[in-house]
Amino acid sequence: MKLKQSGFTLIEVAIVVVVVATLLGYTMALLPKQQELKQYKAVDREMDQIIAAVIGFAQVNGRLPCPATLTSSGRELGGGGGDCTSWGGFVPFNTLGFSGRFNSDTLLLDPWGNPYRYYVTNNDFNAAGGSDFVRSGQMRAVGLVDSQPDGYIDLDGRYLICSATGAIPADNQCTGATEIFGQYSAGPPVVAYAGAPFVLLSLGKNWSQTPAGDELENAGANWTNDAIIGMGAGTSGPHRLKNVNGGQTTFVKRPLGLADDFDDIVKWASPNLLFSKMIEAGQLP
Repeated sequence: MKLKQSGFTLIEVAIVVVVVATLLGYTMALLPKQQELKQYKAVDREMDQIIAAVIGFAQVNGRLPCPATLTSSGRELGGGGGDCTSWGGFVPFNTLGFSGRFNSDTLLLDPWGNPYRYYVTNNDFNAAGGSDFVRSGQMRAVGLVDSQPDGYIDLDGRYLICSATGAIPADNQCTGATEIFGQYSAGPPVVAYAGAPFVLLSLGKNWSQTPAGDELENAGANWTNDAIIGMGAGTSGPHRLKNVNGGQTTFVKRPLGLADDFDDIVKWASPNLLFSKMIEAGQLP
């Protein structure tokens, strides 16, 4: 009596192998995109948490914190009784009590291993005696009253958010671009801003490349020290910063992933949100 043997033919096995290989290839191709999506979700969440921490600091102290520097160990440098040492720098996460991943310079890193940038406005209403936003009691002293015929309140944030780089790379207006947030007026009696009191910036996944165009507008042309060397994840500076005192007070926010791979993430707190939170805490008006 003969036993009948059954099994897969070589053709059937080959078809299964092709199908599995195809599915595996699609899965492997999607992994980098999935990882990138996780990073963008992480940076969005973390930046919102940092902004909340900055506003919480203002509610307790009646002022905004100054940026950290390469040598301040994650703490603000200046503020309180004086102006900031630097108006553009890094997140003072130790001052804020914020935890996260940091490099050898104690700078808080985004998901791509580059430090978050933090800029606070240096406006001084009518030279009233130091920066309105970082000196103790100065925001209350200036108050939320419009005493000038410029149409803006006196406690003005300086930073403008534009849809593209202005006609002059270092200008303080959205020249030739749409103003996404804030307004600028050069009319009498003084130059008046109505913009963001502070800005938080991540240079995105391509931070180690030489920036150009809109990304250069965000990164700034200045370096935090004199030695211009290559940067790697977790490596000490130098890092590009905008020169706020030199008039670099605009930031570019636009859709990600266009032809030039723009991937900067720019966030800020509106004055209305900041002031309302400080009013709730009894720090204003």
